[in-house]
Amino acid sequence: MRYLVTGATGFIGRRLLRHLAEGGHEITALVRDGRRVPGARAAHGDLATGAGLLTAVRDADRVIHLAGVTRAADPRVYAEINAEGTRRLRAAVAAQPEPPRLVYCSSLAASGPGRQRREEDVPAPVSAYGRSKLGGELALREEGGADGVGSRVRAVVVRPPIVYGPGDPAFLPGLVGAVRIGVLPAVGRPGPRHYSLIHVDDLCRALLTAGEAGAAGGIYHVSDGAEHLWDDIGAAVATALGRRAPRVVHVPGAVAMAAARTVGRASRLGPDKVTEALHPAWTSAPGRLPFIPRITLSEGLRVALGP
Repeated sequence: MRYLVTGATGFIGRRLLRHLAEGGHEITALVRDGRRVPGARAAHGDLATGAGLLTAVRDADRVIHLAGVTRAADPRVYAEINAEGTRRLRAAVAAQPEPPRLVYCSSLAASGPGRQRREEDVPAPVSAYGRSKLGGELALREEGGADGVGSRVRAVVVRPPIVYGPGDPAFLPGLVGAVRIGVLPAVGRPGPRHYSLIHVDDLCRALLTAGEAGAAGGIYHVSDGAEHLWDDIGAAVATALGRRAPRVVHVPGAVAMAAARTVGRASRLGPDKVTEALHPAWTSAPGRLPFIPRITLSEGLRVALGP
């Protein structure tokens, strides 16, 4: 099978290339510059302008779209890359004589906060990032109507929650730092906070499953199948590191927002991320994709953080 992967040099992309290589697939990575991508052929293209996309997509059987902006100083950048960039990619796919199947890695942020969010729930994103990822989903469905049925582009959407694992650039490093100082911040009012998680290798398997078994126009939630309390996540990281569980300290939303604005919008916890963190629940109900997660939180942390 011939795969084109956008975002191949990112956290998820690097792991996905491993899975594809192990499966014996032919891999092309979309890159904006002259960088080389180990294990893949580089195709030059730019989601911001559309340049090179037609050539990059040519001859692909599957396109897995991971590229996107997760932090930005200007909220308009989210929309330009995550929504409009996805629209440009869809147009390039649609222009092919035999359009490849397109798998879009969206986010639970596109659905919005809450406990046990279902795939059929009306999306209610609360952040610029979430709105931009939803915009990408909608861009894939424009040609075929509200549900995408009838489109030349057989697009499938996967909405992961928090993704962690080896090479994680943000989530695990933040938790490790919190464990080491013994304080785990929680933005907003005191009370329990629930999150869905998925290990990066399980997400890669889900994306490949979506490419094979997902219905055109389908939207799928994936996770490790559990609701995790913030306290328990911190304690699990501490166990993996052989340390004591950190103490949860609630940071008032106004204080967190003021700090985020001071350090800058593009920081790890900028205003957009604070807006998401103010909501105490980000979990998804089991989805319809025929995918079974293999990696529990404790096992995933043991491998990612162990000696």
